[in-house]
Order: sequence, then C-alpha cells, then structure tokens
Amino acid sequence: MLRRDIEPGGAQLHGDAVFARFGEGALAYRESGILTLADGRVFSACRQYRYRLSEDSVVVEFADGPHIGTQFLSLSFSRTDTGLEASGVYACGDDTYHATYRILGPAAFEVVIMVQGPAKAYELVSRYSRSG
Repeated sequence: MLRRDIEPGGAQLHGDAVFARFGEGALAYRESGILTLADGRVFSACRQYRYRLSEDSVVVEFADGPHIGTQFLSLSFSRTDTGLEASGVYACGDDTYHATYRILGPAAFEVVIMVQGPAKAYELVSRYSRSG
C-alpha cells in the first residue's frame, strides 16, 4: 500500500506499489493510484523505476517517461536508531530533488523527496506498507 502527501497544497495519492524481479540483482518498481488535489480534482497516476545493486549502493533509474534508463539516485544505506537510511540528490535542469529513504522494518519504508527550483518548492512524503 502507498500513501503520498504533497505539501504545500494538501494533495494526496493513495495506491499500490509493486516490486518484481528484473534480471540479475535488480527490481522493477511500479506504483499506481489515485491523486486527489486539494480542490477535489481526481487523477489516475503511475510511475516506474528500476532498483539495481551496484557494489555498495542501490541505484535507482527512471523506467518511464523521457528519461528511461537515466540514473535518478545512488543510495548507500546506513543504520540509524529507527532502521536503515540513505539519501541522494538529483539535479534536473534548475530543479534539485533531495531524497531520503528510510527502511522502518520488514514491512514498511518511507521516502521523503524535497523539490527546490526557480518555479518549484514542494515535499513528497511517501509511506509504504505491506498489505495482506
């Protein structure tokens, strides 16, 4: 199960996230859900990434849109008081995406992405939990 809050603005996405094996040492990720804006408008949304092991890190690549195969993040996890955590930065033109992944246990993790740019300033907080 996936729940994403987008601030400021109060938009939310509720949906599902699925990981599936993708070749040797990689996972295909697909999320889909319903995005509800603060004004009540509702949209279908989906996104895909590939996660692959690369020596001592996990590389996240775009798997849809105009940047298929482009590296989004390289994550090196370390232990914290609450689990495992890794951070990465992605620059896209004048916009910067600061991402923090937190593995909270065997059935839950969280991703926080802060986006900054000349015309952008928002935070995506995504919470994942295993359902069923």
